[in-house]
Amino acid sequence: MKKTLRYNFRLKPSPQQELKLVEFGSYARGLWNFLLSENQRQYEADKTFTFYNEMASKIKEIKKLPEFSWVKAFDSGAAQQVARDLDAALKNGTSKKSHHHFPKFKVSYRVNKQHNDSYRSVNNNNGIRVESGTITLPKVGAVPIVLHRKLVSSIKTATVQYRHGKWEVSLTQEVVCDEAKKVLKSIVGYDINSKQTVVGSNGLTVDNPKYLKQAKQKLTRLQRQLSR
Repeated sequence: MKKTLRYNFRLKPSPQQELKLVEFGSYARGLWNFLLSENQRQYEADKTFTFYNEMASKIKEIKKLPEFSWVKAFDSGAAQQVARDLDAALKNGTSKKSHHHFPKFKVSYRVNKQHNDSYRSVNNNNGIRVESGTITLPKVGAVPIVLHRKLVSSIKTATVQYRHGKWEVSLTQEVVCDEAKKVLKSIVGYDINSKQTVVGSNGLTVDNPKYLKQAKQKLTRLQRQLSR
């Protein structure tokens, strides 16, 4: 059985690297807003949405346009992750079984003052790796990282986020967990009442020993001795 672990680490980028991270956060936000606006436009036209495959193709198309040169400068894996995140948000927001809201447009952290600009990069071909006190991020380079714990496996994704004036990276790792040695075939519930200490749904009962009532005479005698 596989389980995904997530750990947060502090980043200490150089001024040039910090500028690149700010740009990538704005690129992720801009790409999300563009794809969402395209979905809204299409829904107004024919009541349908475009999902991941169509959005990924759209990203490849706009890279060729001069006005979207910033998409070409963006990490391609992170751009695809934006499409995947919007795909999930659209499906959750339009599902009758889900309680999620329809996705909204994102504004700059400087506007909403939440300081939460971020982007998620996928580890393709070991492009994200930790070595010699730094983490290598695609199109950013080796950024100093405060590694307060060891990584247990290879990195799957890295979410770079600016929070409260500091940069952080959230790394996800996949580990294999041992399967349960014994699988329970039934579940039993336990309760308590005035007569029994334990009352089980399987018929098990344990009577109340009433220790206080049994020791009442002894406690009364000891209290008299103490008062004298």
